[in-house]
Amino acid sequence: MDLLATGRIRCTFGVEGFVKVESFSGEYEHFLGFDRVFLSIPQEKLREQKYKDGWFEIEEVNLRKADALIKFKGIDSPEAAKSLTGSELFIPRDKAAPLEEGEVYVHDLCNCDLVCEGTLVGKITSVAEGGGGYLLEIAGKTSEAAAESSFYVPFNKEFIGKIDLKAKTVELMHRWILE
Repeated sequence: MDLLATGRIRCTFGVEGFVKVESFSGEYEHFLGFDRVFLSIPQEKLREQKYKDGWFEIEEVNLRKADALIKFKGIDSPEAAKSLTGSELFIPRDKAAPLEEGEVYVHDLCNCDLVCEGTLVGKITSVAEGGGGYLLEIAGKTSEAAAESSFYVPFNKEFIGKIDLKAKTVELMHRWILE
């Protein structure tokens, strides 16, 4: 099953086991369609809390302006909810926030080749959030003489051109940014 990260549990809320969730997309309306999610809880925490796996059924979702409050079945106290803080929520692709024209899911950029003027520059390994926007983390060489390393490229229209998810390529508009 193709799962996408959609948010992160920030903290507990109230005495009934609710958690505050921050959406990675900034949109929350699609949270109302969730019936269950996969949480990225470390295996030792899963065993310690006696959860059978990372899938949790959702009992209730309350949307607020800057976050969502979620109540999971079987999580009925702040103490139980606290064990989930820091976990990311993963959902099936068909439950994710709908994309507008020209938008892509961050997950789909990972493992794409970064290409400049027809030459492979490197492979996108992850996407980080920086002060001015998103940064593509690239594993590759900044020049022919350079050793393999990681570097960052701003993910904006001045530096990134055509994105072809079928071919798994992302165009770098200006090679000078690597210098």
